[in-house]
Amino acid sequence: MPLRRAGVPNGKRLLENAEKLHLASLSMAIERILTIAWLLAATACRQAVVAPEASLSDSVPATDEVVMYEVFVRNFTEAGTFHAMLEHLPRLRDLGVNVLWLMPIQPTGQLKKKGTYGSPYAIRDYTAIHPDLGTAADFRRLVDSVHALGMFLILDYVANHTAWDHVWVQRHPEWYTRDSAGNLMPSVPDWTDIVDLNYENKDLWEAQIAAMAYWVDSFDVDGFRCDVAEMVPLAFWKEAISRLRQSRPVLMLAEGADPALYESGFDMTYGWEVYHALKKIWNGKASARLLDTLLLQEQQRYPPHYRHIRFITNHDENSWDDVPQRVFVSDSGAHAAFVVQLTLPGVPFLYNGQEVGYPQRINLFEKYTIDWTMRPDLQQWYSQLLHLYRSNRSLRQGNKTFFSTDEVLCYRRQLTGQPPVLVVVNCRNRPVSFSLPDALRHERWVNLLNGQQERWTQKQLAPFAWYLLTTTDS
Repeated sequence: MPLRRAGVPNGKRLLENAEKLHLASLSMAIERILTIAWLLAATACRQAVVAPEASLSDSVPATDEVVMYEVFVRNFTEAGTFHAMLEHLPRLRDLGVNVLWLMPIQPTGQLKKKGTYGSPYAIRDYTAIHPDLGTAADFRRLVDSVHALGMFLILDYVANHTAWDHVWVQRHPEWYTRDSAGNLMPSVPDWTDIVDLNYENKDLWEAQIAAMAYWVDSFDVDGFRCDVAEMVPLAFWKEAISRLRQSRPVLMLAEGADPALYESGFDMTYGWEVYHALKKIWNGKASARLLDTLLLQEQQRYPPHYRHIRFITNHDENSWDDVPQRVFVSDSGAHAAFVVQLTLPGVPFLYNGQEVGYPQRINLFEKYTIDWTMRPDLQQWYSQLLHLYRSNRSLRQGNKTFFSTDEVLCYRRQLTGQPPVLVVVNCRNRPVSFSLPDALRHERWVNLLNGQQERWTQKQLAPFAWYLLTTTDS
């Protein structure tokens, strides 16, 4: 069930929180006073921006209800703006999506930038909006429109590092990591466009938490996807998430796979191991049974409530690897891989352009325009499957039992009191003969999508063929 929200905090609470800060110098104290004044002004601005008829979203979905969709605003439309996104919101809702994740919307660093536009993950100001994307009023209108359609919106938050020309580099050089020579340094040698933050400084913690709270309090965003979350201390995340949730529920997705992230308050993590295993299996480099092993290991390592996002692409895999129809051999291979990710325990996930089979890799530093008129048949295919997922409790919450062979994935999802769902996927780009195991042969199976009875003694599966079955008494 959705979690209920408390009311929106006011300027008094911001002041009370600010009074808890203990700055080390007079200059830092003066800056904090200016920050408080700015936050109060932002709150007043928010009240002016919200349309009179708009109402705040008062809940976030449970993680077993989430279907997530990642948006690269600059490349989502030709204009690359919040305003241009508005006309697509009904389509995304009809697709079956209910949570939008927006990649960073803040101004991009220009010093040492990569490519034409720079990386959206090299942020110059945590509490500003990139002017190319629109204004604060435009963003507020987007959030309100998402909520009005019954959807939710989370923002990318990059806590590990900033751009070299972030305002903090000059104002708070003590908040940054330095090399043995005393110079500022990137977190990873290849990340030459960013500089690493030093979380040994607790004043940095306060500044980051205040910046995150700004987006929640001023624009009513529903949570965050936290970039390279494992590179930031778990104690910081625990403090930040706890304080954000003092005022309202928020959805928190960590870009990471450490089970300890759940102890810090995160709701969702990344399912990288399964993604990479699927690539190996689909390209004939591993047995399909590898997936059975990985899911068992996940169950042993993670808390019972864990939810990995299950993807066949995202902005990193698209940019640095390739598009799904090549990663997974073909169009039909990509479809079969998505069926697996959709039906495993976790959170179904799409990256913009996936639903139309956009064939171009989207470089993070450049501009593209997705042609949304492509492949209406594919959009309908995704919509049918996503709506099936959202309406089927066994898929969302059921236990899993594996019956796979080396070449065919076969598993059952079932929640007590609900009809089962049997998933059968040929993982090879060639025909494969498959027989249901004895434990399943006594059931009378029907196709979950069209209701037609499926007679399974032995079946010749076409390359990358897949089936979703349920029992006739469903």
